[in-house]
Amino acid sequence: MNPVSIIYTLIIICIVVVVHEFGHLIVAKSNGIYVKEFWVGFGPTLLSFEKNGTLYCLKPLPFGGACLFEDDPECEDPDKLYSNSSVWSRIVTAFAGPLFNIILAFVFSVLIISISGSSVIMTTELVEVGKNTPAEAAGLREGDIIRAYNGKKVDLSTEVIIFNLVSDGSPVRLTYERNGKTQEVSLSPEYSEEYGRYLFGITFGRTIEEWSSFKILKYSVYYVRMNIRSTLEGLRGMFLGRVGVDSLSGPVGMAEMVDDVYTESKDEGVPYVLLNMLNLSLIISASLGIMNLLPLPGLDGGKLILLFIEAIRRKPVSRDREALVNFVGFAVLMMLMVFVMYNDILKLVRR
Repeated sequence: MNPVSIIYTLIIICIVVVVHEFGHLIVAKSNGIYVKEFWVGFGPTLLSFEKNGTLYCLKPLPFGGACLFEDDPECEDPDKLYSNSSVWSRIVTAFAGPLFNIILAFVFSVLIISISGSSVIMTTELVEVGKNTPAEAAGLREGDIIRAYNGKKVDLSTEVIIFNLVSDGSPVRLTYERNGKTQEVSLSPEYSEEYGRYLFGITFGRTIEEWSSFKILKYSVYYVRMNIRSTLEGLRGMFLGRVGVDSLSGPVGMAEMVDDVYTESKDEGVPYVLLNMLNLSLIISASLGIMNLLPLPGLDGGKLILLFIEAIRRKPVSRDREALVNFVGFAVLMMLMVFVMYNDILKLVRR
């Protein structure tokens, strides 16, 4: 693996994770919650300073960061300790990390589309309908604009492709626009041995001709939504058995993906490489935000479940039960991480 790819991987991981932890930090501070330490990096402390009771540290290993809410006995105001704060303050603090990842993805999206919108944004207007395909049989034709897939609004061609990736061949309702009029059609995709998935027989290809500030912001929202849908549909596909668990990737798989992108784009020059790395950062940030909201112990989603239970019961879950749930969840996550890392290394060896 190219050393440059490893550097890019570490930078991406560090930025995405630090922004996630900064979300926890800034929202906790705004709600008066005491934060003991905030790290950038891991390992021994290189530089540090204290401000408003929080120790900020810079560490040498760029694997992310951390935000610590320990119930420090040295805290001057016990009411500000995390465990003593209101349940809703803790809920918004837990939710802030994933939210900041989505916000970061949006910022990256604005930059990407502002730089080269036409190369990443493709509309849902059809440029070709294949002969003897489900789309032709259903009456679709060139110039039609797909507006919804099974009732879900779509604005990018990639969204249609993502929904179809986990298709089992069941009939699909497509809402489309033709000559300003909206119509709906039901069609069943056909399995393609060549592509290994179900297809309608349609081809997209229209891009946005002219960009305005409003269009950049609007399509940035669509682009982030598309990446969120990609993560959710991937999870749904695994749950339904339509996508293999071996499709999961960890840091090793991420480094491999970065290396592939770097290798393919380095001949185009540094600006093109940076644009592709920015796009990868967007994908990883959006995925991290969504994955962290899964209702699993050890993740922000698991914390939110316990906090919502506390809000409903109006009393916290017992420390013993919470500790047990977190221990089991942590053990499961560790086993999953080992499996993912093993799978990543196996795929790397087989290349």
